[in-house]
Amino acid sequence: MKRFWEIIYDDDSKVMEIIGTSSDDTRLTNNVVEMQKAGLKVRCQTADISTPKEDIKLSGYKVEDNVYSRLLNEYERLTKKQLKRW
Repeated sequence: MKRFWEIIYDDDSKVMEIIGTSSDDTRLTNNVVEMQKAGLKVRCQTADISTPKEDIKLSGYKVEDNVYSRLLNEYERLTKKQLKRW
């Protein structure tokens, strides 16, 4: 089974987080879609696992920890609904 990096971007704050590795990004993708429906400016992508984590960058974005957790909490505050976590 192919593994890859999961990455989330907060376009409002111009921050990103490399969440970790996975072989199935369904939960992340579904959660991001729900966040977008709630008005959050977020997106996600995957990167090949052969790419070193420290090489994953996007011009104009700062790498931060806990971006995904913060966005999940923000979604829950806005909608009063809870998304599935890991």
